[in-house]
Amino acid sequence: MDENLLRNLTENFAPTGSERSIFPVIESALKGYIDEIKVHEPSNSLIGFKKGTGKCALMLEAHVDEVVMVVSNLEKNGFLKVTSRSIDPKILPGSEVIIHGKKRIKGVIGVKPYHLVKEGDENVAYDFNKLFVDTGLSESEIRDLVSVGDYVTFAPNFDKIGNYFVNKSFDNRLGVYVLIETARVLKNIRHDVNVYFLFSSQEEFTGLGAITATFSIFPSASVVIDVTFGTQYRITSSDGFELGKGPAIFYGISVNRDLTDKLSSVANKYGIPYQKEVGVLSSTDADKISLVRSGIPVTLISIPIRYMHTPIEMFDPFDVDKTVQILKLFIEEFKPLEDKNGEY
Repeated sequence: MDENLLRNLTENFAPTGSERSIFPVIESALKGYIDEIKVHEPSNSLIGFKKGTGKCALMLEAHVDEVVMVVSNLEKNGFLKVTSRSIDPKILPGSEVIIHGKKRIKGVIGVKPYHLVKEGDENVAYDFNKLFVDTGLSESEIRDLVSVGDYVTFAPNFDKIGNYFVNKSFDNRLGVYVLIETARVLKNIRHDVNVYFLFSSQEEFTGLGAITATFSIFPSASVVIDVTFGTQYRITSSDGFELGKGPAIFYGISVNRDLTDKLSSVANKYGIPYQKEVGVLSSTDADKISLVRSGIPVTLISIPIRYMHTPIEMFDPFDVDKTVQILKLFIEEFKPLEDKNGEY
């Protein structure tokens, strides 16, 4: 695994709705491995293209945005109130954050000391009304630098614990990493299919990038790369997937069964371990892409992570490497389900 690339991807910021800040990192990593790269202006997504020898087009998609909070109020003494639709407030006390105001400001999320909690409230769960961000700045300094509506993201803390890596935004910078590594391993490989690499915006809210950029590309088929729930303490295999046992291939109503079977058959053929995820809707961009235009055949492969939507998301690099291997072999053997040009 390229730890420097992974660190660079996750220590940079791309809050939902403001993804462009990470595009230079992605573009630099792709340099020399693809034929063309451009921003899809309507959605603030990034599209890379590698030409094959044929006419059909396969799109690999991963969303670049990370979960985010927003400033909801400027309190006295310089404290900030925040809110979010994608982060559980119960996990926030003690977290380090970055406020994206006129400049980036470090802060910590604090709560009332346990000693001062009223009797009977000791076990009441935290909500955003009980949390605040402390930047160590005065009220006047904060009001000059921060406005209501500014983004607040988890502070990066890239580390390795045992065999696993830990940091913010592995959801879904792991998918971004997989797309980049797949482009690298395809550099000297002759493949029939034209390959588009879509780094999409706003998956955590509307799926805007996946919908609109896919409409422009109109590929013959698509493979979505995202993350899924890993097993951990009190989360068993009935709700998640083991780390270090390979990625999870999704079987469900919202994905194309023939394409999914092709993906898993490649893994079976070459002895690459994977797990099966079964559901109805995947709750990923795959659900959105399948509905674009006349319908796009789509399949989904996901990397198990622990502690999703927290500052300490955790994964096993083995699962990422196996995902890249499956995609590389899948692309080499890909035959179109339909005849579409995939021009954008």
